[in-house]
Order: sequence, then structure tokens, then C-alpha cells
Amino acid sequence: MPTHAFTIRKLADAAGVGVEAVRYYQRGGLLAAPNRVDGGFREYSSDDVRRLRFIKRAQALGYSLEDIAQLLSLGTTRDRLRVREITRERVAEIRARVADLQSMALALEGLADGCARAPEGSACSIIAALTGDQDIEPTTVDAGAVAQAPPARGRSPMRTGAASHRRTGTVAA
Repeated sequence: MPTHAFTIRKLADAAGVGVEAVRYYQRGGLLAAPNRVDGGFREYSSDDVRRLRFIKRAQALGYSLEDIAQLLSLGTTRDRLRVREITRERVAEIRARVADLQSMALALEGLADGCARAPEGSACSIIAALTGDQDIEPTTVDAGAVAQAPPARGRSPMRTGAASHRRTGTVAA
């Protein structure tokens, strides 16, 4: 990696993020806004590239931005106990999300099975379950469980870019 200064665009490209992400992390305090130099440009360093890559890798592993801020501050104190605690909290959250997703999959399978058993020409039990209609066959699935299924604890599996990680074998997003 070159040792010269980066513009915001070069920083974003080197870290694999967009310029708006750099600005977002600066607003959130995860990345310091550098001083402006001649011409009004901001100059970033290779340390900023490493920091951005750290942020993206941590996000890909399920850490929240709050967790990442803590991890960044703990990196200078070497508080390995707290780093492990934060990581174990993430593991517990991920396991809970997996359990939620498995529950949702079972509910959807039950709805699909109930739909397959429904007489031809009858209303779709899946649509009825999603709209909350009460005339659903009780043996299919608890429609309330499907309609009221909790979100994946505020995180979208798509946000992590997991598919791209599998393709490239890297953790950075």
C-alpha cells in the first residue's frame, strides 16, 4: 500500500467502501475527519485505510457500530476480556437470529404444506395467514407466528455481503 496521503475517493476505493460510507463513519466517530490541506482536500493515511477495513470486517462478522467503536478503543488498551465479552454477545445474538430464522422457515413450510392440501379453488391459506384472516385451517400453522415473526434483531443478513465473502474468501465487505 502506498505511504502517500489518500483523498477521500482513494481512501474509499482502497478500503472497498463508498465515499458516503467514509463520511458516515466520520459522523459516527469511528473515523476521524482529517485536516484539510492545500486546495481544500482532506488527506487520509494508510492507517485510515486499515481502520476502515477493520470496520467493514467487523460489520461482516455481525458486530454493531457501537461494538466496533468499543473494539477500536479497546485495541489501544489491550483489554482482551472485554473484547471476548463483546464477541460472545455477538455470538449469542447470531444464534438467536438463527433460531428465529429456523422458526420462520418451519412456519412457512407449514403454510406451504397447508396450501398444498387445500381444495382447488379455495382461498390461499398463505395469503390468509399473512393478512391475519381467521378462517385458516387450524392444523396448518399458527398464522400469528408468521405474521408476528420478529425481525432479525435490527440487522439484515444482506447488509453483511456474506455471498461476496464466500466468493472471494475474504471477510472484508
